[in-house]
Amino acid sequence: MNRVRLVREGKLFRAWDLLVYGLLALLIAFLFVLFVCSDVFGTGDARGFRVEVRGEAVYTYVFGEGGSAAEGKGNLVEERTEGETLYVRILSADGWNELAVDLAEESVRMHDADCSLRKDCTHMRAIGAGGRVITCLPHALKVVPLGGEDLSSPSVG
Repeated sequence: MNRVRLVREGKLFRAWDLLVYGLLALLIAFLFVLFVCSDVFGTGDARGFRVEVRGEAVYTYVFGEGGSAAEGKGNLVEERTEGETLYVRILSADGWNELAVDLAEESVRMHDADCSLRKDCTHMRAIGAGGRVITCLPHALKVVPLGGEDLSSPSVG
């Protein structure tokens, strides 16, 4: 009955209620900023990347050390350097993908591909500070950061 009277008198919220709701709003805002910033700025630096085609490693690159093709896969990898950018072309039975490795920024992005007209893989974020995964579904190609978490497959359990 006491609450009903408070509502009728317009005293629904007391000072402690407002304090609790304010603290809850601040906590939600803090968590939102934390998750947005961790997505934008990344959670850790990738020390390099690995290229896989149909689940098989084809090429591995470590920033500052260079790259190498997997054993028996040397004929599937072509490298060329232009200024501060290393271009790595990966050939497969389905076509080719070309990665651009920015040597100064220590990042890699999908530069070009012959998979489709839209070339969705070329619009994905670069692997670097955020440790992203780049995929090209038509070619079954995946670029995975070294030292970063592979987020392309869900973990179970």
